[in-house]
Amino acid sequence: MKKIKIVIFIFFIGIFATFSQQKKYITYKVTKGENLQSISIKLSITPYDLMQLNPDLGSKIKENDILIIPNIDYDSSKEIADVDLMTLSERDIVVDNYIYHDVLSKETLYSIQKNYNVTNEELNKLNPFLLARGLKYGDVLKIPLQIKEEEIAKKDENTQPYLVKPKETKYSIARSFGISIAYFEQLNPKIKEIGLQIDDVVLVPKLKATEDLDYTVHTVEKLETLYSLSNKFEISQEELMVANPELEEGVKEGMLIKIPKKGEENIDIFVDEILEGKKLEVAMMLPFKVKQDTLDFEKNRLLNITTDFYFGALLALDSLKKQGLSIHMKVYDTENSAYVSGKISEKSEFNDFDVIIGPLFLKNIKAVSKNVKYKKPMLVSPISTQDHSGIENYNLIQEVPTKGHLTREILEYIKTIYTDQKLIVILDEEETNHNFNALIRELEVMNNEESITIIKPEEGYIKSDVFKENIDENRENWFLLLGSDGVIAADVINNLGVLPEEINVTLFALEKSRGYDKIDNNFLARVNFHYPTFNYLDEESLSLKYFNKNFKRKYHYYPTKYAIEGFDITYDILMRLSNETTVLTQQGISQRLATRYNFIENTSNSILNKGIFIVKYEGLTLKVVK
Repeated sequence: MKKIKIVIFIFFIGIFATFSQQKKYITYKVTKGENLQSISIKLSITPYDLMQLNPDLGSKIKENDILIIPNIDYDSSKEIADVDLMTLSERDIVVDNYIYHDVLSKETLYSIQKNYNVTNEELNKLNPFLLARGLKYGDVLKIPLQIKEEEIAKKDENTQPYLVKPKETKYSIARSFGISIAYFEQLNPKIKEIGLQIDDVVLVPKLKATEDLDYTVHTVEKLETLYSLSNKFEISQEELMVANPELEEGVKEGMLIKIPKKGEENIDIFVDEILEGKKLEVAMMLPFKVKQDTLDFEKNRLLNITTDFYFGALLALDSLKKQGLSIHMKVYDTENSAYVSGKISEKSEFNDFDVIIGPLFLKNIKAVSKNVKYKKPMLVSPISTQDHSGIENYNLIQEVPTKGHLTREILEYIKTIYTDQKLIVILDEEETNHNFNALIRELEVMNNEESITIIKPEEGYIKSDVFKENIDENRENWFLLLGSDGVIAADVINNLGVLPEEINVTLFALEKSRGYDKIDNNFLARVNFHYPTFNYLDEESLSLKYFNKNFKRKYHYYPTKYAIEGFDITYDILMRLSNETTVLTQQGISQRLATRYNFIENTSNSILNKGIFIVKYEGLTLKVVK
């Protein structure tokens, strides 16, 4: 028996060695003078497929780069991970995809067929002696090795190749793709035995987190520019730059660039993790105005906002410290003054901070940015919605998306779900607004060049008959309200809200301003009101309920939205700084109590949060639709 085990072991080593050589993907080293096109021709693979296998290389490859390429000699039937070995006994030997089974006493042809999932015809064909004299104890049967074809197809569908880079470990790769080490080893059995090697090609899950392979490839034509490409493919210049970092060196004829597919997002999920022994130095700059004679919380709205934000931030610090992060924070009173903010940030101690949270307002952010532009700390603008692209500071982080990004997000959402509904645009500003003219033109392109119905107020309001005249009772009617005039918005919703139920109406707005708070929620529900927002509170969230309870216990009142923002912003930025050393734009999306964070580079190379929710009224409650 011991000798048989040794023989079987030797054969299994042999089969593992054979199978390990039959990899579906192998590596290719770029030689001098080669480019994406020449390699594609050489390997008989399209440039698009090559870029899909190597999404982090882009189209600009150089000598000695390592590429993942398909293995033309790959035979899926020899992939050991897809072979069913569970039924083998210790007396079985595997050679060349056949099992050689030593027949035991009391075994029958029926029991062997059932155990090895083989038919009587297959056994007789491979073992002719069975037809002559039947089965006997001690016979050696040749049985085909069963390949789990459905498992191969499933693995191909749900996994993708990944090139192991220097200093990467099982842990770091598994964490990057949100899986356990055990599952990573299950996908790649050989790494359990021999470990990871640089330039190994391993399989990793195709998660929503890694859908960055969903691109089309475009060859840049003569005279094309970043601006013309942005218009041609209806995506922002920032999105093009993120997908193609080489565009920073200019757009050149013949370049192969990746164009993100319309209606699909490239999503990476940020995973919370605090590195052992990590310490952070934090400055917080808020307008407390403590030098005033009195602090009137009843009348001073800014003081309430500041205090709520600060209390929320303190709870974030408590939570992070309990998780092992060492934080030292110093708080400065900016007095809501650009001069004071500037003088404070001139201090030499600001060289030592990892991050500055605040000031709250753009004028004060500008003053601080001038002094810390070339210094160590990240500078966080926490609540301002104004455009920060005029500030040249690559360490500047704008936490709240601009109105322009909200507009773009709702427009892209409309394009994604549009299926020939009637489009009606409502303007509450002059038609000469070039931004709105551009939006209307985009809608006309989406609508197969059909003119868009435009409704404008006359003498400050829109007559109810105007809505009725422009509604198509035989199809869905989509209204897009451009502008932020609360009076016009109320007029529109009140008119649409009383239409008969059989008329299908949906209203989209660029934002939900304060004027909407006075509108009956029943009307908002009736018109299926959709709008973009940078924060969304799920009242049923256990995390939110815990935060509310904890805040109430500590400060004796329930948190406002500014307290929640203080928590979310402080928690997220410190968690990110304690997790990785890479820039925020490469860390992926996170979602906190009420805020989604998805950082991109602004046009001035600063950092902007583009984490936006699209929400709609479903009944009397809000629901996230994107």
